Amino acid sequence: METLRFLLTSSFFPPYHVGGDAVHVKYLAEELVKRGHEVHVLHSLDAYYVKNRGRPEKKGVQGVYTYPIKTMLSLSAYEAYMLGFSSTVVRTFDRLIGYIRPDVVHHHNISLLGYVLLKKRGNYVNLYTAHDYWLICQNNNLLKYGSKICDEGSCFLCTLLRRRPPQLWRYSGKFKEIVENETDCLIAPSDYLRMKMLEKYKLRAVTIPNFVPEPPSNIELTKKYSSFFIYAGVLEIHKGVMVLLEVYKEIADKIDEKLFIVGEGSMKRKLARYINRHGLNSKVFLLGRVKRNTLLSLLKSAKALIIPSMWPENCPLIALEAISLGTPVIASNKGGLPEIVNKINKKLVYNSITELKQILLDLDKEKYDRDKLKKIYAKHYSPQIYLESYLKLVR
Repeated sequence: METLRFLLTSSFFPPYHVGGDAVHVKYLAEELVKRGHEVHVLHSLDAYYVKNRGRPEKKGVQGVYTYPIKTMLSLSAYEAYMLGFSSTVVRTFDRLIGYIRPDVVHHHNISLLGYVLLKKRGNYVNLYTAHDYWLICQNNNLLKYGSKICDEGSCFLCTLLRRRPPQLWRYSGKFKEIVENETDCLIAPSDYLRMKMLEKYKLRAVTIPNFVPEPPSNIELTKKYSSFFIYAGVLEIHKGVMVLLEVYKEIADKIDEKLFIVGEGSMKRKLARYINRHGLNSKVFLLGRVKRNTLLSLLKSAKALIIPSMWPENCPLIALEAISLGTPVIASNKGGLPEIVNKINKKLVYNSITELKQILLDLDKEKYDRDKLKKIYAKHYSPQIYLESYLKLVR
């Protein structure tokens, strides 16, 4: 087997990360190393400390060479955001290109590294994975004014209303030119996102859904809890968690299942107040952040995972993890979510609060054979399936 040298770029990389995009980069790096490839990762400590002041507890990734960017006062992250580049990041990237001589440079979330990294510096395959809508939306989530899916360009006003300084470099034309002319291929984890990118950019783009490692075989069903639904993710408004609480309030006297909410975020206190105010303490439980094996046990034991997102999700890893454990997924008809859930049952995709209520009240988990769901995972979301498509792009 031919051994290739990979340089992955990502604003975040475990343990210095705040979202699923960095976890994907970790999984990809690990799988490439397992297959005998040489993997290097350029990431930003500055970006992490701008977003999160806490110190990570977990160790890094074994067998992967990492190159963290750290400047005084996290200046590089602010430069990348406002200017589209950081001189420190550019110098480091150029040095790595000369030192590593990569066969493949694969960019991921580079929002706080700078778009100028997309410009090729050598004879390598230049890839970019769109984990979100950063190429077409400064706020990354394609929500107009933070409340509804955007279908028209009013970015400047939207950005100001979100209390963020506008990125003027987006309007220069150079940004689009580099994306179109320097990117050999854009990888989209969903058809929805791929089509959104092609509405603005003329470039080669392929859909390769995300993947998650096969879960450990020793994950047991939780003995502490009986029948329940679960939400797992950040507690932010665009994730639709408050909508889910409102639905549970209306059906609380008709449903036996509890609702477990796993995760942290800016809405946690607001959610707690809502639960107390409406007497949902015996039905809804905020579990906060839990250990990895605990999360997997909860996912495996749940009647279903619920993804009530308001924004057009791409291909969330939590949905793939649930399927890998044999648990069905209920999701809003947003973004790439139907592409995942339709493989289980189209009736688990909802378009309204009324439909969500009915799904929760009627769901019979016995109809969803655990082994059949695991086969869906193996066919569409396993490392082997991802790497087969991925490596075809670089060879």
